[in-house]
Amino acid sequence: MTLTKQDAVNQMMGFFQAKTLTAALDLKLFDHLHNQDLSAQAVADKLNSPLRSVEQMLIALRAMGYLDKQGECYHLPQEHASFLVSSEPMWLGWLGRHIDTFLYPLWGELNTAVVSDSNQRQKVFGDNRSWFDILYQNPEDVTDFQEFLGKFAAPFIEGFIQGYDFSQHHSFLDIGSGIGTLPIAVAESHPDINLTICELPQACAFLRDRLAVQGYGDRINVIEGDVISGKLALQDHDLIHLGWMLHDYAPEIQLTILQNIYQAMPAGGRFMASETPLNDEKSGPEFTALLSLNMLVSTDGGIESSTEEYLERFRAVGFENVRIIELSGPRTLICGDKPQSTNL
Repeated sequence: MTLTKQDAVNQMMGFFQAKTLTAALDLKLFDHLHNQDLSAQAVADKLNSPLRSVEQMLIALRAMGYLDKQGECYHLPQEHASFLVSSEPMWLGWLGRHIDTFLYPLWGELNTAVVSDSNQRQKVFGDNRSWFDILYQNPEDVTDFQEFLGKFAAPFIEGFIQGYDFSQHHSFLDIGSGIGTLPIAVAESHPDINLTICELPQACAFLRDRLAVQGYGDRINVIEGDVISGKLALQDHDLIHLGWMLHDYAPEIQLTILQNIYQAMPAGGRFMASETPLNDEKSGPEFTALLSLNMLVSTDGGIESSTEEYLERFRAVGFENVRIIELSGPRTLICGDKPQSTNL
């Protein structure tokens, strides 16, 4: 692939677009254009902001393709409203707040992270605590993080439900479930399977409340657990899934996580980890390669790995029939079975 100077300039200036969109979401600007077209002055009045600066924002959003203009009025296409209006279930404002609060400040220190091979949490937040302890210190941040993970997982979940036969299992446990989107989807498609979510203590109350509001409080059990310390209650579940979590940790910690899950799960059970791995040549995909840099600035050694590297770690802790299950959607399933008879 050959890139031009202009390609480089466009990529370097990409944060202009990102910050314009996250600011508009934070202002809930699109909410005011939902089902009604408004002039720049009317939008400024709704936002209680000066006309000049609001019009600058509207012009930019129109140039980026998010808004149209009909006469003197700005128009939000209905297909865009589904992810830009805060009352819609796929609203991206959760992700925008997470980016602005956590990711964007950390990425400003990427050069230091590369030179030192270390995260930049102390420099940015003045905090030596773990990435998840920082994320979970405020209830609003927990909500943002879990909501954006749930929205981000939607295409994967659709592929998982369509591409894997859950009917062969009697009990499914999802570790690190976000807002419970995957267990809810399994509940809808397989009403006879027992469902449990294992989450960190900091996220359990939020998740129980969320499931109760959605009508799944009695259908999906929520238990506390920690894959790092090994405090896990997995014995009753013959299918266990760890969602997009191994990449948050250094390879040696990934082995600890896999070992803890292996020891806690029942003999004959099946374990799956969903990830967005690098290809075997480690030449991409681009999103995964950039996500690995996000792990660098934010976590304690988190890194993206190739499918073969993940498979090797599964084998190292004792899983058998280790394999890759390809799904439609953005993630890949790394799968292994615990032998029926084991000394562990």
